[in-house]
Amino acid sequence: MRPRSDTLLVWTGAPCSYGCGACPIDPNAAPVGVQFDQLQRALSGAAGRLAVLVGGEPFLRPDFLRLVAAIRAAGCRTGIITTGRPLIYPHIRARLRRAGLTYLRVQFFGHGEEHDRATAVPGGFDQAVTGLRAWVAEAGQECDVDVALTIRRRSMETLVPELERLAREVPAQVQIVIAVDAAARADPHQMDALGRAGAALANWNADESHQLLAWEGLPDLVPPASCLTIPTLPTRFVGAEPRACCLGVVDEIADAASGGGEKTRANSFNFIRTGSSVAWTAAAADCTAHQAANGADSARQLWLVEDDRLVLHVTDTGDFGPAEIARVKDEWSHVFLDRAPAGVLDDFTEGMRRVVPDATCEPCPHRVHCGRRFRLVEGAPYAREEARIAAHIAGLRGRVLDVGCGEQLYRDSLEPLVRSGVVQYTGLDPDALSIARLREALPQGRFLVGGIEDVRGEPASYDHILCLRSLNHVSDVDEALARMAELLKPGGQLLIVECTPFAMLRRPEQVAAADHAPRAGHQHFRNVASDEVVPFARRRALQVIEHHPASLPTTNEWILLLGRPPGNAE
Repeated sequence: MRPRSDTLLVWTGAPCSYGCGACPIDPNAAPVGVQFDQLQRALSGAAGRLAVLVGGEPFLRPDFLRLVAAIRAAGCRTGIITTGRPLIYPHIRARLRRAGLTYLRVQFFGHGEEHDRATAVPGGFDQAVTGLRAWVAEAGQECDVDVALTIRRRSMETLVPELERLAREVPAQVQIVIAVDAAARADPHQMDALGRAGAALANWNADESHQLLAWEGLPDLVPPASCLTIPTLPTRFVGAEPRACCLGVVDEIADAASGGGEKTRANSFNFIRTGSSVAWTAAAADCTAHQAANGADSARQLWLVEDDRLVLHVTDTGDFGPAEIARVKDEWSHVFLDRAPAGVLDDFTEGMRRVVPDATCEPCPHRVHCGRRFRLVEGAPYAREEARIAAHIAGLRGRVLDVGCGEQLYRDSLEPLVRSGVVQYTGLDPDALSIARLREALPQGRFLVGGIEDVRGEPASYDHILCLRSLNHVSDVDEALARMAELLKPGGQLLIVECTPFAMLRRPEQVAAADHAPRAGHQHFRNVASDEVVPFARRRALQVIEHHPASLPTTNEWILLLGRPPGNAE
């Protein structure tokens, strides 16, 4: 899938180790690049498009693989522009193949020593060519590959001999692009030389022994342009202004230098009960809640119906922006009342009750100026989802891997199966204390300290894998799913349960207790939805057996049951 006019350029703002000034990012400017959460939002609704990671060297972003995973999760195709040197490492190529890389461009700034001088990396040209050849040999037709010969800070007179030499070095099936940047286009002498080079290359593509050749950034005023048989691509990657495609600004270099790794994020926020209330009224026209709001941000407040009063709850969250708050509160109504005593945070079934918008507010002309009424829904909010999970666990047989087993909310269901021997259980969790407790409680099981990425040497060995509220805690969703798919036997099943963001209605003392509660031994990196996971699963040849997404009629807990087809052995 080669770049088109609807290609998305994702500026990584990664540092460049080359000092050649060849990328369009000003080396004296602050690093420009997209944050992971910004990229997720920017890709919303962009399914099917090509998103290309660019400038300086994307591989130098510490969270490079997370960016690739976000692109794939959005249903987009992934492209990368690189100097090519990272491709010399087999494990890098393997990861890119697993990530389903669709488009690759390797940039050259001349041939051989000319490229090495431009990049200030002796041997860089040979390394890039070696990595490129290995990539093409291994990836085959699954990835479109361009080789860009960039004309910058040297005479256009050398273009034809450089191109001929480069063509002898790179694989025959790649396309070579002559990238003419803005500096060359502004130089009349360069444009005269470009015209002569264009005439000399006019019949290049007529020779079937040549790689396909294309121009990029070729000015319309070049004399031979009208009669060339070589296609001209739009200016996509040379001389572009960063602001045209920048999705955000973040100092990733500082994060790396300070030892910072993956950024964590919250999966919930609080609406805190205030002392303000108004009288409940049967008719919206008689309600005074909008007056009591006194011009406050209506998106950050709601009124809970309590007997004959409406009690104001307000959120001051800084973890979620206006759009995210509106989605949780107004679009999905994934809002819950915390009924547990302060400090008791381990009963998410009986300790919580869902609250939903009160239909009384629908005809109210003041609704936009008010957080609107919410009413309590009796009954365990997750009863339907938990019944499905319990039924699946009750039917487990054979070898079972439980990824992120530490909290073990389903011990009552699992223990009889493990003790009877019908289930050969392996629990996996990065929190050593949780693993120690589980070993003591269930000595018949096998328990490992670590993450799913740490499990090695057990391909096609599990009948069932459970990943229950653990996927948001792995560092790379794509890597985790690839590993779980590899561990499943043909015909095996993978159950994933996870939660999208939600809000809790709490009293101030409950908020204080929650803020001071001890944290788990692993971190929360994302708030992934089931629809984002399905593309990853299908790419790993996992079939969707059941899919129960989070939605307005349900809760924020989603369930995805995947299966590895029989006979699908690695």
